[in-house]
Amino acid sequence: MPPAYLLLAKLAANILLAASLSRLLQRRLNQTRAVTGPQLLPLWPALAGGLLLSGGRELGGPQGLEIIALVLLGWRGGYYLALILDRFSTPEPAHQCHVCGATEAVPRFVHRKGLDFCSHDCWHAYLQSILTPAPAIFDRQGMFIRQEVLPMSFSEYSPRQAHELLQGNEGYVYVDVRSIPEYEQGHPAGAYNVPILHRQPTGMAPNPDFLRVMEKVFPPQTKLLLGCQSCQRSARAAEALVAAGYTCVANVRNGFGGARDAFGQVAEQGWRDLGLPVEQGPSADKGYAALALKE
Repeated sequence: MPPAYLLLAKLAANILLAASLSRLLQRRLNQTRAVTGPQLLPLWPALAGGLLLSGGRELGGPQGLEIIALVLLGWRGGYYLALILDRFSTPEPAHQCHVCGATEAVPRFVHRKGLDFCSHDCWHAYLQSILTPAPAIFDRQGMFIRQEVLPMSFSEYSPRQAHELLQGNEGYVYVDVRSIPEYEQGHPAGAYNVPILHRQPTGMAPNPDFLRVMEKVFPPQTKLLLGCQSCQRSARAAEALVAAGYTCVANVRNGFGGARDAFGQVAEQGWRDLGLPVEQGPSADKGYAALALKE
């Protein structure tokens, strides 16, 4: 049995041989990093090195145990040594922060879910952006939930003022939040239709996809004019959109059909009674069916 220091020297030599040859083989095989290579790759250099360092002895007795130890320990040791050498010899590629876009040659990044972040602040900001739930618009009974928004967080315009804004070049769009049948019976010319309530045989039912469709069709910076029949539904829709992050929202007072008093009489005229441009029937590109399917 050879001395212990001789066995340790042979083992160290075999580990170094296995690590060096496996990295060389990986380069020949067009592998970019040792960590991505097969774990069996260092086995073959370790096997050859173990046989050479043991003097080609046959397996059996202490000599056989020496060969097996040199091969197994050389294989695993060579694999981990290759990882260490590869880590120090391969320069880190430049990364870009997913939030702020910062780049550095040798960054200290947080790497999560396949994305890079330059700091934990950016990582937390990303988490807030994806984990913040959309505000609930309706309760379990289908009633509107008043949103916690600041006073005057959305504007109010008369139908005439809304028409003037639509005729200007500021980019305002009119979104009719009434049900599909109401929209098709008559709506402001050029208006989009995203119902906040659907009309059903048993009455009006909440539209659970209202925010999802609005966010898919209109960016948060869109200048929105919201209208309904008398401005009640559109006011709730405005609150929901402001709570969801929209920055330029306006409610059209008196809506399409006008505000009514306690006896059901028109107290203030709406869009239709003021003689403003009106369209009827479904819209191929601005109706709810087309908007809900828009990618």
